[in-house]
Amino acid sequence: MVAGCSKLLRGRRACGWRIVAGIVLLGLVPLGAMAQGTGAVTGTVVDAADGAPLVGATVRLRAAAAPTVVQRGVTGETGTYQLDRIRPGRYVLEVTSLGYQRRHVHVTMEVGESRSVDVELRRDAFGLETIVEAPSRTRQRLLEAPASTTVLEPARIRREATTSSVEALRTAEGVDVAQTGIDRREVALRGFNSAVSAGPHVRTDHREARAPALGLNLYSVMPNTTLDLDRIEAVQGPAGALYGTGVDGGVLHFVTRDPFRDPGTSFALSGGSRRYLNAQFRQAGVLGGAVGYKFTGQWGRADEWGLDPENARDVAELGRYRVYEDPESPALEGRNFVVRDVDGDGSAEAQLRREDRYRRYNVNGLLRYRFDRTTSLSLRGGYASLTSPLQSPIGTLQASNLGYTYGQLRLDAGDLSAQVGLDRNLSGDGTYLYRTGNAITDEGTRVDGRMQYAFGVDRLNTEVLVGSALDVTRLQSVPGGTTPDEEAFSTFGTYLQTITPLAPSVSLTLAGRADYLSVREEVQFSPRAALVYTPAPKHALRVSYNRTASVSSASPLLQLAPEVSAPPRATVTQTLEVGYKGQVADRLRIGVDGYYETRDDVFVPVGIPVEYQNGGTISYGGFDVSTELRASDALTLFGTTSVVSDDSFEGGAGRGDIALNAPAFKGKGGVDCGLPYGTTIGATVHHVDDFPVRFGPYTGTVDAYTLLDVRLRSSLPAVPGGSVNVTAQNVLGNAHREFVGSPALGRMVVARLTYELPSP
Repeated sequence: MVAGCSKLLRGRRACGWRIVAGIVLLGLVPLGAMAQGTGAVTGTVVDAADGAPLVGATVRLRAAAAPTVVQRGVTGETGTYQLDRIRPGRYVLEVTSLGYQRRHVHVTMEVGESRSVDVELRRDAFGLETIVEAPSRTRQRLLEAPASTTVLEPARIRREATTSSVEALRTAEGVDVAQTGIDRREVALRGFNSAVSAGPHVRTDHREARAPALGLNLYSVMPNTTLDLDRIEAVQGPAGALYGTGVDGGVLHFVTRDPFRDPGTSFALSGGSRRYLNAQFRQAGVLGGAVGYKFTGQWGRADEWGLDPENARDVAELGRYRVYEDPESPALEGRNFVVRDVDGDGSAEAQLRREDRYRRYNVNGLLRYRFDRTTSLSLRGGYASLTSPLQSPIGTLQASNLGYTYGQLRLDAGDLSAQVGLDRNLSGDGTYLYRTGNAITDEGTRVDGRMQYAFGVDRLNTEVLVGSALDVTRLQSVPGGTTPDEEAFSTFGTYLQTITPLAPSVSLTLAGRADYLSVREEVQFSPRAALVYTPAPKHALRVSYNRTASVSSASPLLQLAPEVSAPPRATVTQTLEVGYKGQVADRLRIGVDGYYETRDDVFVPVGIPVEYQNGGTISYGGFDVSTELRASDALTLFGTTSVVSDDSFEGGAGRGDIALNAPAFKGKGGVDCGLPYGTTIGATVHHVDDFPVRFGPYTGTVDAYTLLDVRLRSSLPAVPGGSVNVTAQNVLGNAHREFVGSPALGRMVVARLTYELPSP
């Protein structure tokens, strides 16, 4: 009986295993059928003009009846892509790439079908399909950006022969560009201008470009040569929700050319008024299909614009410069000065005079290795030197061989990016402050790191961006000899952003960032919310709210320089903005932005010694309008107008008014006309209203001025790849000054000869 029971049990066990196996097999049948029922979409993305493969183009497959993203991918080294596990149905394939028009292709997938869809993209020199990164720190269409953004493409950057690549921003809406020297430009993106470029947050190829110790945006030493710039993105208004505390004056992002996309050899030689000479070079290529390299550099010299001792405005600036009772003082060795009876006591003294020397050079390198179509490792580095007068919050400096070194290691792996950077500036021997005559030793090092990851939450149909950043600035020495500890200027921040389509034509962007500042031992939070409505493919309406804190005492130069008292609180800026961008019949492009801004606890450095004036709470509004009309294939008309409600505000406790330090009204308009044989001529008129200035030692009024610039560009038929540009700025010779303390500017004519040899 026992044997019988054992046999029965063995039979039941065998039967049970058969049942379990059958269930498993039956369960696998629909899985196999499902796998066999899905398909794939593959293809190649190329440039429509020359058929060159586009590396790094973003490919998304969306459901035809909803904005849901089903699959996404990035093109590899040969421009190819592959999207797998596609269920049967109707889809829209969306392809985007930086600098190209977006392309949509309708795709219908059958059961188990694999389809090849090749896509050609056209350069977007005029439309609103350009892909930008600065507004959201991730790639998106310009039309869908949650902030007012202007993009300058290579043709616009290079259409004029000028002494600075920053000059191209002068015709952008909402941008104030004040020239204070041969190539020195101070830029403000809507609102307050500090005259020392402390306003906009400037980045070059994702790396912060501000000088660590000086805390200034020295465009003269940045590696942004005209030959190598691919585009400039200007984001107007606060951007602290992604870039951190202090970014209440917008963002400027200079993006240089990719050696994989733009290999070749280029040279440019410029010369013009005031004995101006400049030479630039660029060499880029690809080795073995996986290694890209690039070397760039430039050298320049000129005679700086000078101050006129017979001019009342210049006399006010010269009166701030150091007077030595002994004209033979050893401190005067190697410096520019005059000997005269300064104080009227009958004896001769020596007074410093601004030097007219302008010298600059920089060299830069890039090495990039591509592991696969989505992963690359880049190493950048460079060195620059500048000799030129500079305006600063503590007075005018004479920089002599001011050195700037940078390095950056960056990893891009699909939706993940990480980088570490090092920046170092050293004032150089012979740098001094005109007001005191004392030597200035500014030596600082900044080490910063950032990691960012983007991903989609399909269930919520939301794109999410998370990131963190660490910035440590160590000052070895600053004016006055104060040396802080290593942690004095550390900032750690973390940020989060979500972009959610609420409907096929409406998207909601929410972002926020928290920053811990060691100098104040406090945390600042900056939020942003924006709605973008696109009622038609080439029209978008936008409304947004931003809040950003700005801490002036976090500036190393102002915090540690002698005779400077730091403000006790942070300035909080809140901005409400509405905007429209649109394009009509591929001929007319329109942009309109209106904003209202409130600043609480406004602290402005004024006077000598520098003190912070508390202006309490101030409010102002304004609007920017831009139009561009392609009247024909050969004729383009453009214009911009910017209006701010006030240019000065009542200060507290009888301490004087708070000045915007920028005009309440400015306008620009121009025309470009194409002629036969690759020739283009153009002209631009600039008008700036008068405005008061009150910042640090600079107090006064800038008179209104109107300027006419003319330009000519022509290719050289006898030299393939050769071209010549001639630009006459202020061609009528209207002597004017663009900021208090800067010299009067006259006519400047520059000619540039360029030769570009593409890689074979």
